[in-house]
Amino acid sequence: MHLDERACLNEQALYFLHSDAMINPMIIFKTLDKKPILFSLIAAMFLTEVAMGRADTEHNMVKEIPAYDIWPAKGASYSQHTPYDDNYQHFIIVDRKGRKKDQPEKWQIKPILAQNIAPISVILQNEKASAAINGGYFNLNDGVSASYVIIDGKEMANPRTNKALVKNSKLKPYLEKIFNRSEIRVLQDDNGNTCYDIARHNDPIAKNYKLIHSLQAGPQLLPKLTLQEEAFIRRNSDNDVVDAINAFKKTARTAFGITKEGNLVLFVASGKGQNPESAGLTLDELCSAMQSQGCVKAINLDGDASTTMFVRPMPAENSANIPQGVVICGKHPEARVKSVLGLYYQ
Repeated sequence: MHLDERACLNEQALYFLHSDAMINPMIIFKTLDKKPILFSLIAAMFLTEVAMGRADTEHNMVKEIPAYDIWPAKGASYSQHTPYDDNYQHFIIVDRKGRKKDQPEKWQIKPILAQNIAPISVILQNEKASAAINGGYFNLNDGVSASYVIIDGKEMANPRTNKALVKNSKLKPYLEKIFNRSEIRVLQDDNGNTCYDIARHNDPIAKNYKLIHSLQAGPQLLPKLTLQEEAFIRRNSDNDVVDAINAFKKTARTAFGITKEGNLVLFVASGKGQNPESAGLTLDELCSAMQSQGCVKAINLDGDASTTMFVRPMPAENSANIPQGVVICGKHPEARVKSVLGLYYQ
């Protein structure tokens, strides 16, 4: 990932963390053996194939993992899709169609801001999140957020206070565009009904709604890809084009989307090993992937080495204990991130 999107230290520098394995299922089952938590047999077989390097041939390729429920209740499910070799796409779908007006929603998303950059599994140790994906941009050197984050109506991170960002002379002409990048918004009306939106940071809040949470990243993917408008594609002082997030390269991606029916989609995609040489998606392909899930609005989140999805599967037996989580997609060892988009059951 270009450093200028996580501190703007050097527009020509690329930062990658290398790993030989996307996920080790033996570690997963070892961490889960204290409770009778069972994955579907198909999912377990697939993860084993990936870890042992046997899933990259057409003969052994598992194209689909059927959806299964996420702890602790129905309404949110995980599924995996492999449209072609070395491209693993993971979806969490939150079904909001059955929600009742004027009653609190059971499933909700909420950003989390870590005090210091850390793996998602560590950030969630004291959280009851059922699932999570990585969130906004941040400085690689000191972990300061380069994205706005609002939690429970309180501003927790402001990129205008990011010294590495605002003092970068190469970015000075683009700072206002950077500060106005797209964000996920969780809104609430006067009756307590929750609404989700994706908008530019300076866009006004919808009438009769108040902003509860927001998490900035970008660019917007749907209904229109806004790379230049949000200064992810720009020209430097030598008039060379800078592609700050490898928009046209296949690489690991994280995204969030909203369907026409109001359902929520949390998405990650990566190639095996999640390293610079492995396949992933271009941003155009990411737009198509989100459209395939019915999204009419979607936003790109931090990607490349940061891309991570964490899920707590539904236990096979009822238990009052919170089940151990699984890093479904991500580097091994896990990449450290600053902000997380968590999925909660109220």
